Amino acid sequence: MKRLHFVFLFFFAPLCLFAQKQFSGTILDSATKSPISDVIIKIQGKSKGTTSDSLGNFMISATAGDVLNISSNGYSTAHVTLGDNNNISVLLGASVNTTLDQVVVVGYGTQRKVDVTGSVVQIKGAELAKQGVVNPVSGLQGKVPGVNITNTGTPGSSPQINIRGVGSYSSNTAPLYVVDGVWLTDISYLNPNDIESMSILKDASSESIYGVRGANGVVLITTKKGSRRGLTVNYNGSVGVQIANHFPKMANGYEYATMINELTRLTGGTSVLDSSQFGTGTNWFDVASRKAIITSHQVSVSGGSDKSTYNLSLGYLNQDGILKTNTYKRYTLSFSNDINLTNNIKTGYNIIGTYSKSFDPPANIWRGLYTAPPIINPKNADGTYGDPTQYGLGSAVSNPQATLDYNHATTQNYHINGNMYLDISFLKHFKWHSSIGGIYDNTETQTFVPIYQATVNQYSAHTTLTDGKLNTKNWIVENTLTYENKWGDHRFTGLLGQTAYKNNYGESYTTGSDGTITNDPATWYFTSATPGTTYNVTPTNPQTYPAQEKVSSYFGRMSYSYKNKYTFNGTLRADASSKFTANSGRAWLPSFGAAWVVSNEGFMANQKIFDALKLKASWGEVGNSGVPAYVATQQGTSTGSVIYGNSGNISSSQSVASIVPNPLKWEKSIGTDIGIEAAFLQNRLTFEADYYNKKTKDFVFPVPVLGTNGTAASTILTNVGDMVNKGFEVALNWKDNIDENWSYNIGVNASQNTNKFTYSRLENGFVYGGNVSTGGQQGTLTTVGHPVGAFYGYKVIGIFQTQAEVNSYTDANGNLYQPDAKPGDFKYESFTKNGAISGNDRTFIGNPNPKYYYGINMGLRFKSFDLALDFNGVADVDVYNANKGYRYGNENFTEKFYNERWHGEGTSNTNPSVNIGGNQNYYANSWYVESGAYFRLRNAQLGYTLPHELTEKWKIQNLRFYANAQNPFTITKYTGFTPEVGGLPGSMGIDYNTYPLYATYTIGVNLTF
Repeated sequence: MKRLHFVFLFFFAPLCLFAQKQFSGTILDSATKSPISDVIIKIQGKSKGTTSDSLGNFMISATAGDVLNISSNGYSTAHVTLGDNNNISVLLGASVNTTLDQVVVVGYGTQRKVDVTGSVVQIKGAELAKQGVVNPVSGLQGKVPGVNITNTGTPGSSPQINIRGVGSYSSNTAPLYVVDGVWLTDISYLNPNDIESMSILKDASSESIYGVRGANGVVLITTKKGSRRGLTVNYNGSVGVQIANHFPKMANGYEYATMINELTRLTGGTSVLDSSQFGTGTNWFDVASRKAIITSHQVSVSGGSDKSTYNLSLGYLNQDGILKTNTYKRYTLSFSNDINLTNNIKTGYNIIGTYSKSFDPPANIWRGLYTAPPIINPKNADGTYGDPTQYGLGSAVSNPQATLDYNHATTQNYHINGNMYLDISFLKHFKWHSSIGGIYDNTETQTFVPIYQATVNQYSAHTTLTDGKLNTKNWIVENTLTYENKWGDHRFTGLLGQTAYKNNYGESYTTGSDGTITNDPATWYFTSATPGTTYNVTPTNPQTYPAQEKVSSYFGRMSYSYKNKYTFNGTLRADASSKFTANSGRAWLPSFGAAWVVSNEGFMANQKIFDALKLKASWGEVGNSGVPAYVATQQGTSTGSVIYGNSGNISSSQSVASIVPNPLKWEKSIGTDIGIEAAFLQNRLTFEADYYNKKTKDFVFPVPVLGTNGTAASTILTNVGDMVNKGFEVALNWKDNIDENWSYNIGVNASQNTNKFTYSRLENGFVYGGNVSTGGQQGTLTTVGHPVGAFYGYKVIGIFQTQAEVNSYTDANGNLYQPDAKPGDFKYESFTKNGAISGNDRTFIGNPNPKYYYGINMGLRFKSFDLALDFNGVADVDVYNANKGYRYGNENFTEKFYNERWHGEGTSNTNPSVNIGGNQNYYANSWYVESGAYFRLRNAQLGYTLPHELTEKWKIQNLRFYANAQNPFTITKYTGFTPEVGGLPGSMGIDYNTYPLYATYTIGVNLTF
């Protein structure tokens, strides 16, 4: 009998194995017939499963008769019984409750949107990649309410991002980026095409799981993984041109000479220039700028099986700056591998490597182009440089062509980050997750100045080489245990976790001069770095700043839902950081949130208005540990040599570098969020709105200290007060499928934020900041009752037309308000009404913190054509145009100023004479403050996808061509380079040498086979 069983198994078991075969298929939207990615396909009653790729394709090993459960966010689940056909096509229809059925990525896991009690927004990577941005953060502009992005034109630079306002002054203001579990402060290294999704955590309850790193918001990034199907190869390439479209129009040669003659007469001299001989002169923006080429290429290879998946991506970016000689190149490599060791054990890893190199612009070059005299040539006919001193213009102006020609500055960056993980599922409801990750980042800068003589004032008598190094290394280990169970009407998820994090960073600069350093780059080394050579260069002024930070954390979260109607979330995190003394202890940061899905109540069953309606509220605390590493440690600085006693022995000496403050507390952000989510008209219209109140307690400020203390540092960090950001956010989206050929979508989001410093422990209660003009004039003030870094100065109420008007502008006692003023000078309002204008007569003259920012996003599909339009804008915000205020001599002016300047009685009561840099005209005042509001077409893309019937014949899965325009137009009244002006708190919104933005026009192709 046993032998018979053996024979049966021997012959028939292989037949059972052979009965299992590969099934492939495509998942499509039932209305639009467009492919759906990331669809989960599972065999009913088994653990086997897979997901669809970006084209909706999938592959799975199964047996005829098996039932596939096919589900995706926003769609109703489909059940397909497999038969003899190996290739199937599945149409998914929209879910009845699409807005609340979605799953979003949150800290250390995922949650159904119905269970989210805080403010979390998820953006798909495909939406970012479609915009053709170099930095993925730029792709968020105008997409997410409550998120304000400020871009800069410098190739390879990182945009500035503020989530629900500025949350700090001296501490770090950037959000925490978590890329596949690794903590970062910058993601400029990341190729947008490698991103699967981005989740932005905006409120304290969702951020609190990240403790003292979450105060400025958290951006969770998941990179692309492989899919359980056959080999897929994708190529995405584009080429385009970048064109500056907002250069200020400067005065021409004739106009400049006219104004310089006026300035000379106003300052007691005589005219020296014959304005009639200069004509239009030199347009320096035309000389130094160009139509810059940008190219991008990416190839990815992905695939896998039931046991393992992989994804390999290679990227190349070559971006020329609109400034001649300025370039940026980036090479990226990304690889991920996920392995199912058993049904219950999964492991994997991912690695991202980047190398970039840029040829950097000279310091203050845009300021130099703005002020350069148009009456000199870039180069004369004999090959020499045009020299401002030829016309007696002094040393305040220069020849930008010489600045560009003798600029040799480069930056190289080497970056690698990775993560390994292990997941173990056990006892049905438990999952253990362990991960270890880290980064290595090394930035090297090099500047070379040769011996040269371009003009009288532009020269160097020595060759100089300066090398800089910035090195960051960190690792992070995290372990979490998750319990998830559903019984009856109850759903519960619990999480316990631990984090250990260590970060080391250092910065050093070394300078050497002369020796055998020549114009040949082969000689640009220090002798200490090249043993055995004859380069006799002695490195001088070495400076090194090594620092280390350690963080130890424990955290937990629980989520309970009853009948999909009532949800409660709670989080607690305990953090300890080496940046703070032991007396500071651990930061205990709790959060709570609740939600009520009103539309699931019985009394809502027969109403026809809402397809979904959810009310939510949350409260939480998060911290900010972004202070210098050794602020609590007494530091010294080398001050030279000293002789002790009569011995004559010379020893090195040190002095106190800084005062150790009283033990710093964590900056703590306490936030409340109240929101509503709703869907109408068969889920075609969705609506979300939030009110938030975020209070930063124990605000860290740089408080000035007396010079008599003898310290190198002029300030001391200490907790001084509180700040509040509060406002509203709203998002309205409409999506409709007219028929199988037509579909469209329109989305509008808007945010309103009010920033205010509410309490100060300082004796004087204020801090000045922001250099804005000649003489070190500071133009911002942070004080109680006003926004952080508000513009502060004199209020201009007119222009003095005559000396008689100057003499009659007095207080009640006949004292002149502006005794040194001349006709053509600014007339300042006196608030003290007591004698000559002084610092006490200054007032608040503007706010660099935007009150409103918004976005409009539209999409249209007709058959194989698709069109996307993205707009964004900012309102009720000011910019201090310091380009106009920094004047040391004979700098150029704008054409607008030439036409509207005061040049005699009655000619203008708005704009001063050309003597802006004289008398009291350069003082920080309201004339320099302009509206920074703008409305912009952020991105426009038209695409065409070849019909599937055609590409199938060529063995191609997908082929799409597209044309893209980024920033093609901006509507603004601002007269500077760009209304997008960032900066640190206290100096934000000051436009000085800002690299202009530009329009980018590209054509591209996306090919998958």
